[in-house]
Amino acid sequence: MKKRWTLVVSLMLAAAMALTMVGCSAPEAEKEAATTSAQGQGGEGMATEPTQIVFWDMAWGAAESYPAIAETTLNRYTEEVDPNVTFSYTNLPWSGWFEAFSTAVAANAAPDFATGGGYMPFQFAVSGEVADLSWIVNEWKKEGTDTDFPEGALEYWTYKGKQVGIPWNFDPRMTVIRKDWLDEMGLSMPGSWKEMIEVGKAFRSRGSDIYGVAFGVVNGGIVGNYGTMNGGAWYDADGNANVDTEANLSLMQFIRDMKDAGILPEGIEGYQSEDARKLFLAEKVGIINGGCEELRGAMSQGLDVAVIPPMETYDGGIKKYQNCTNGFMMFEQGQHKDITLRVLKWYSENTGECFAKGDMNPLPARTSFYEKCTKPNQQMIIKDVIPNVVPMVYPLEACPPSASSVEGQMFDQVFTQAALTMDENGWKDTLAKLQSDLEELVAEQDQ
Repeated sequence: MKKRWTLVVSLMLAAAMALTMVGCSAPEAEKEAATTSAQGQGGEGMATEPTQIVFWDMAWGAAESYPAIAETTLNRYTEEVDPNVTFSYTNLPWSGWFEAFSTAVAANAAPDFATGGGYMPFQFAVSGEVADLSWIVNEWKKEGTDTDFPEGALEYWTYKGKQVGIPWNFDPRMTVIRKDWLDEMGLSMPGSWKEMIEVGKAFRSRGSDIYGVAFGVVNGGIVGNYGTMNGGAWYDADGNANVDTEANLSLMQFIRDMKDAGILPEGIEGYQSEDARKLFLAEKVGIINGGCEELRGAMSQGLDVAVIPPMETYDGGIKKYQNCTNGFMMFEQGQHKDITLRVLKWYSENTGECFAKGDMNPLPARTSFYEKCTKPNQQMIIKDVIPNVVPMVYPLEACPPSASSVEGQMFDQVFTQAALTMDENGWKDTLAKLQSDLEELVAEQDQ
């Protein structure tokens, strides 16, 4: 699997550099009819009367720019493809997203298509709420444009023979550091967890209100990222629950060591990722764990920052970061699936301006869009991050449905808060409880 994913990111990097250098499921008959209609030529899959398509999109970029670019792109479909189709666009915040989608699906009020958390299509695939997007992929294969995605990217979104999603963006996790502080203090880039703590101590000495390291706990994904770096936090290579391990115990020790070293802000146990980000942008923290947003925000503010290469863990680890892959999906509840299939195919092919002008945090999954990713933060991710990532469910290559529940039920938060507030006995009890919970989820959702 590691070899295959390395090939994936290598192909994507090569393409990028080349460019920058110049409820219930619908009846089977209804599904077949929708797919057949979308596959038709000429006017089939087009609206014969005024039709509104509902699209729920996540906050992938700056609020003052990204939603407007996304809506403008949608409106181009009305102008250029089908004047009978209009759109209801909603840009959702990340706070409460899991509950928003779950509630809407339960109430038979899901949008026609959506972006969402990276695991979401698999979550709803278990109950049959996800529409099959195979028609889109088959059309790309006929056109020869399926190669616009890295190898394995389309296959990642399959579940029991169904195309439950198509790739949208890559939002790798990373650790961002104040490079100017390193240079001013004559410090080297940390190459291990132990060295990061020592650098954090040095940064802490810059002032009583300066901290070494910050990250989100209530959200933010430090366990997902550093657990990946340590060989995987939640699953083994066969998809079994693998939480109650010595590796995760050592990750808890690392989190606690940072607190005991005095390099974390007071009250971090309740931190949202936004709290950590505010401190970092206010130049009160020297190191932050997060995603592409941390790098974009810091560089847009003129801060001199760099990405710390994946570090050696207490157990050695794999020296890789976590690549969060996000996709588009459609819901079976939609009343216009044939039209929505055509809309989604077109939208996927025409969102390059979102990455160019929408101040987006992630990078596109389509390699042809990399020529539009000219901003310094985007180039740094292409050069320094993308070559060093593995799938977000590592050591698995494809995502199991239970991973959505791991995210939605905030395993990461429970893990991190236990590390920060409990003793070793509490850590072991927490890992045992999370292990039991994930075993139940795997049995219920992944079999």
